[in-house]
Amino acid sequence: MSGTQRSMLGLWLLVLTCLPTTLFAQDQTPAILWEDFNHYVLIAKPDLALASGQALLEQADNQTLLATVETSDRKAWVNVLARATKMGEADEKYADLVSVSKDLDSRIQAARVELSRDPDRIMSDIELLAQGQRAHRNASQRLAAAGQYAAPQMLAALLDENQSRLHPYILASMVTIGQPLVAPLSEALPQLDPVPMRQVAQVLAEIGYPQALPAMKQVLESPTADPDARAAVKAAYSSLLTSTRQAVDLSAAEWNLGLGQTQYTTATSNSEDLPGYDTSIGSGLVWAYGPKIGLVPTPVPGEIFGDVLAMRSAKRALALNDGLDPALSLYLMANLRRENNLPADTVDPSYPSEMQPAGFYAMLAGPDRLHDVLARAIADGDSELALDAIEALAATAGTDALVSRGSAQQPLMAALSYPDRKVRFRAAEALAHVRPTEGFPGAHRVTAVLSEAVRQTDTKYAMVLADDQETVNKLLPAIGELGYEAFGGMSMADVSSELNLVPGIDLIVAAVDAEMIVRLHNNTANDYKTGSVPILALQTVEQQIRLGNALGDNTRVSSALISDDADELKAAVDAAFSAYTGDGIGADESTEFALTALRLLREVAVGSEIFNVAEAQPALIQALSDERDEVKVASAAVLALIDSPEAQNALAESALSLEGDLQLSMLSSLADSATYFGNHLPAGQTDRILELVKSSTDELAIAAARTHGALSLPTANAVKLLTE
Repeated sequence: MSGTQRSMLGLWLLVLTCLPTTLFAQDQTPAILWEDFNHYVLIAKPDLALASGQALLEQADNQTLLATVETSDRKAWVNVLARATKMGEADEKYADLVSVSKDLDSRIQAARVELSRDPDRIMSDIELLAQGQRAHRNASQRLAAAGQYAAPQMLAALLDENQSRLHPYILASMVTIGQPLVAPLSEALPQLDPVPMRQVAQVLAEIGYPQALPAMKQVLESPTADPDARAAVKAAYSSLLTSTRQAVDLSAAEWNLGLGQTQYTTATSNSEDLPGYDTSIGSGLVWAYGPKIGLVPTPVPGEIFGDVLAMRSAKRALALNDGLDPALSLYLMANLRRENNLPADTVDPSYPSEMQPAGFYAMLAGPDRLHDVLARAIADGDSELALDAIEALAATAGTDALVSRGSAQQPLMAALSYPDRKVRFRAAEALAHVRPTEGFPGAHRVTAVLSEAVRQTDTKYAMVLADDQETVNKLLPAIGELGYEAFGGMSMADVSSELNLVPGIDLIVAAVDAEMIVRLHNNTANDYKTGSVPILALQTVEQQIRLGNALGDNTRVSSALISDDADELKAAVDAAFSAYTGDGIGADESTEFALTALRLLREVAVGSEIFNVAEAQPALIQALSDERDEVKVASAAVLALIDSPEAQNALAESALSLEGDLQLSMLSSLADSATYFGNHLPAGQTDRILELVKSSTDELAIAAARTHGALSLPTANAVKLLTE
């Protein structure tokens, strides 16, 4: 045989070897492909296992795949899939084997879920409960796998007198399934006929979850409940109280309120922990019951499942006690959060189409309940909900409701120091807009927050404090390289003069011990300029522990190990700043905030005895150099209302350095300032204004002349111009 012939023979042998993994595999049954897959994995032939697995995935749908697996002699297939995954991970050439094995596993599990929830199979399994020990065991296992999805058929069979022989088995199976049936059975309990009411109440007591207590107590409070059924429910209720170690006996409305609050709190951390959440589809089921239609489930997107449950519990509490204010507050916050969390282009099928948007009911409820919502939003760190509450408060609450000395005052005051800048600004906007006539705790924060909104977002200031000057000198340039205008010292007294000059502070960096950090936190909390500024404590591990013990979970203060490493310092600074300022504000929104703040500051300057617009002066002076012309103009208009030489000097300098329409606006504001407060300009500036009068024409000449007159400059200037 020649070399060429030997080469051709080798090539044909290679092709024949590969054929079973490609062409032949397409003609094999799912059972053979599953057997081949298992075999090739066990003998460590990843290429052949991959081909068989891919062909199986292409040929078999989920139910065919499940039937193939369940009828196969390969009972240890879970281990086989795990082995296949490891083989694919061990050799990059067979990386596709990892995804194939995972796809097989997920499709088998999906088929099991689909089959266990099929209504016809559930009914068949219910009937098998009475067909002998083995059939009963298998049927019970499948019903347990169906979980809450078995509730409609099981309850329907229990209510069917023609299937009375099955009732003992159904009741026992319900107890075995356990918690997944608590919600649907509790939904139905108050509307059941006496006999099934007694039976279901006993089942709920044996399952032993307190979520059934509201429904049981509702039956006990019903004046129309059958006496025998009431007695049975009372016994079940007492048993459940004892087994779940409930310390108090509440009304049905109070039980529902407590359940709703628990559901809301659980959803705040993780909706997947709520009973009724289905991880396989990422949704939860809410239940409705009617004697004619039975139990009906409604799938709800997982993102809003807890809020929907809380709304339902709160609504039921209000139906039982319409004066239970906390239930109304719970409904409002859950409904608002439901809207916020509902994914875009997704419908909430549990919310009736005739219902109004959540904001409608928030405004309808009034300020007291909105303060409850805001308080919870602040406690949870829920910025979106806080903004919703403040928006509704601003639309409905007058001065007394916003700044009264009662309990309703505190949440809005707390919002002025909330980490998210948007929340702080909207709170300040609401308070400034109503123009309070009496002082209130936290009033000093309003002007500071409005000033913060005026400032340019790309210029940030940091105050540095340390125990020794050497550390201060090291930190100042390091913080400066991170984009901050930094100044510092060894005490607040050392930095007081610079603090008064800058328009605002964005960050405090303190390399001091834990006790000093606590004092710094407390001493700056009520200062209009530093009260809402995040503090980064640079400390040793020991000091971090002591600080944590002293302040607990305080969002304003964060700590990091003191280090000379630039990257570590940057990470610590970024984390401290972002954790306390919320989401970034875009350019358009920043401008909108700035112009709104300037409008409010102008109103404050004209007519408020509570807010001191002079506290905004540094920010307003800085804003005269803002890149946004509209911000310059509006800032100048506010500065014109401040009786201050610094304000008037800044206006004059801006008017003399600009051109065009901006110069005209600045001259107008300077003239207003002089009209209101007289001339505070030094001789050098007044000389430049006179030169402007002499050299200008048209509109600029008129504006300059008005400014000259408003400043009460010597009339000889006018005479000289007339006679020259």
